[in-house]
Amino acid sequence: MNIANSHRLSEECDVLSLVLAKEDEASIHLVEFRSVMLATLRSLCPKDWDTDHEVAWNWLWENIERMLKALWGKPRIYQHALDLFIAGLSDEEVDFFRRELYKRFFLNAPAGQDHFKQSTTRLYFLADRVVETTSDMFKRPRKMVQEISGLGLRHVGYGIPTEMFSPYVSAAVDTVAAISTDDNALAGFRWSLTLVAKILVRAVGEGATLVMRAINTNQELAMRKALAIAPRGQRAMELLNISVGTQSISPLFWAIQSGALHSARAMIVDLLTIRADRDVYYYGCDELFTRHPDIIHRLCKDAPTLLWTLLDGLLWRSRLTFQAQRRVNYYVKHLVQDLDGKSSQTLSWLAAHQDPKVIVHPVVVMFADLIWSRLAMYHFLLGRCYFLFAVCVFVTSQAVLFRHDGSESMEENIARFACRCFLYLASMPKLM
Repeated sequence: MNIANSHRLSEECDVLSLVLAKEDEASIHLVEFRSVMLATLRSLCPKDWDTDHEVAWNWLWENIERMLKALWGKPRIYQHALDLFIAGLSDEEVDFFRRELYKRFFLNAPAGQDHFKQSTTRLYFLADRVVETTSDMFKRPRKMVQEISGLGLRHVGYGIPTEMFSPYVSAAVDTVAAISTDDNALAGFRWSLTLVAKILVRAVGEGATLVMRAINTNQELAMRKALAIAPRGQRAMELLNISVGTQSISPLFWAIQSGALHSARAMIVDLLTIRADRDVYYYGCDELFTRHPDIIHRLCKDAPTLLWTLLDGLLWRSRLTFQAQRRVNYYVKHLVQDLDGKSSQTLSWLAAHQDPKVIVHPVVVMFADLIWSRLAMYHFLLGRCYFLFAVCVFVTSQAVLFRHDGSESMEENIARFACRCFLYLASMPKLM
């Protein structure tokens, strides 16, 4: 619970009211829950619990109970009226809603035209999703909260300001008011869409980090400035994971997916830069491949120009020389095996990419030679030896055990039969 944040507390109570609306009202006893929860908290913290904690808990639950009772029974009424309204919409009313929504929105917020540059078909799809989301919020509140949180994180990547949500909601409600004559349907639509907007605004606010804002600029300098204030131990997670509730997004993958390759290059360079303080070395290689085991595959498909940058980061050369040589470290663990300890598909991804410059990179050559000398060579030689043995058996059955004078013996026929059985049953299936 977010007690200090009244807006978040109100949002949680609204969602809780939707969840409780799915249950039998006669089986819900809020007063008894307060007493049971109070006894549970007191037993969990017997040494620290005192009267101040008891007063605080009673105050909190009284506020929650007041918010829940204010909505008691309304979600079911809203859902029924809204479902009837949506089911009764004609094609003309649907088209009117689609057109009027954006007409009112652009009138209330002209700056919104800079963010809605998609085709008319896409805008109409978004309008339809607005109506579907308001209905689904009553039917599947838990799942919808997760989906809306994920949608809010994507809005962070799109660079949508939170000031646009309120005019959009107002335009949608005014448009429905022009169509519907049912007050309950209008109230349910307004309440559900307002709750969706609250969740979106919170998700955008929590996910709008300096890194995500720098991605929208697609400038390496802006990304370096955003990371300059981050502690060494947290830089990797700020580049690889942003969480809102149970949903998360990777800023690095978002930069690659959105085409912000300058920002993505700066992020990869920062992740694979070795830093240190008095006690600990910091190197984001493990965090990168743990969060994104398929980073090589993704770069081969969406950003091949960043492959060389990534591979350079897996190579460290000492600045000191000894006997005209420098020490070089290759960090190829995650290129050889995956997180489960099985063989990684990195080499097959690079081979399918068919880039001769990447395939001769020192890191690729190093781990390819390592795989060949420690593993693949023995299997290859064993396979060649088996093939040579099969050739010898074939020659024996076709030439050595064959007489040109036409005479045959029982022993030769049995040996020839055994050789051909071996060829047909043990060698031929490998060719099929």
